[in-house]
Order: sequence, then structure tokens, then C-alpha cells
Amino acid sequence: MKENNEELFKRLITDNKLGIKDEKLFDKESRFYTGLRERELTLNPIKGNFDYQHLKNIHKHIFQDVFHWAGKDRMEVGLHGNFGKYAPNGTITNFVPGKDLNATAQQIFTWLKEDNYLKNSKDLNDFAKNLAEFARNLNSLHPFREGNGRTQRIFLNELAKNAGYKLDLNLIPKDKMIMASVEASQLKLGKLEALIKTNLKSFKQNLEKENTLGLSLC
Repeated sequence: MKENNEELFKRLITDNKLGIKDEKLFDKESRFYTGLRERELTLNPIKGNFDYQHLKNIHKHIFQDVFHWAGKDRMEVGLHGNFGKYAPNGTITNFVPGKDLNATAQQIFTWLKEDNYLKNSKDLNDFAKNLAEFARNLNSLHPFREGNGRTQRIFLNELAKNAGYKLDLNLIPKDKMIMASVEASQLKLGKLEALIKTNLKSFKQNLEKENTLGLSLC
């Protein structure tokens, strides 16, 4: 009999490289290993073209010690149908179905390339607005069964660096980031944009860049 999504998810979690069957223990232990891999990426980021494969490669590096399917999207592990998650406020956020992941990803990352990877943003405020829009699209994709948030944050941090900005979304409290992402999925980008903008302004390098740009426009 064919497994449903819930049955397959439980098998994917319990059939892990750590050999742990208890989900709570697995979550605790897996975060130790993924934390080490995330720190590696702060020192040696994965090089890529800021496309779908680049995102997958980041996920693969973070979860290589934990999942046999690290770096594979939901379609590749057999989750072809609808996919959603409960937000802390009880609402359900629905993401792109597994069968549509590849086509939707190609569209999202093509838009990013056409926008010159956000390098043409006029200033810090414009960059925050553009990044919030892309982050909304990326979150709506939610391609992996687990680990989307951590993978997305690293990808977005590197995208900002490529555009000349310093960003560390890991400094934003998780609950605030989740709720901002939920609102963004409802096309209300204000809260997500504000969080990104505040984070950008917390780095001296960005403010110095803005001052330089301001002088050059005078």
C-alpha cells in the first residue's frame, strides 16, 4: 500500500543517519550536528549561482550528518502532493505542492537573475523591500521536508553579501521571523521588510555604504 505524506514523513525522520527513533531526542541531537555545519558555512560559504541547485547544496551541507536525503526536495523523496504547516497562531500556511516544485523554483530563481540578484537596489530601504519580496517567494516554495528556515536564512545572508550588504537573519528571534513570514505569505510584507531593514541597519558596514552612496549622489 502506498504511504501517505504523514507516514512517509515519520519514516524519513526515524530512518536517520543518527539511528535515533525518538523524535524529540532526534530533534535535540540533530541540532547539535546541524549547528556545527552552519558554523562551517559562516567561515566557508558554499559557492554557487544563487539558483535552485545552490539552495539544495546548502541544505545538503547542513543536514549531511542527519538525513540520507539531505539536499533533496520533497518531490525527490516521494512527497508529491500538497504541503502545509501550522503557524504559532494556529493558521495553516500552504506551500508549493511537491509535483510543482521544480517548475516554480525555476520561475522564482529566473526572476532573481533578471533582477541582477538585487544588486541594482537603489539604497538600503530598497534592498530590504526587494529582499523581503524574494524571501516571500522562497518561503512559499519550502522545498524540503525539514530544515527550510535554516537553509533559507543562510541563502539570504549570502545573497545580501553578494549584493554588497551585511545581513544575519539568525540574529532575529525565531518567533518574530516565523510570524513575519506567515504574514508575507498572505501578501502582507511590511513586518518582514521591517525585520530585514532593522537587521541591515545593525551593521556598521551597511550604514557606511549608504553614506558613501549618498555622497556620490550629491
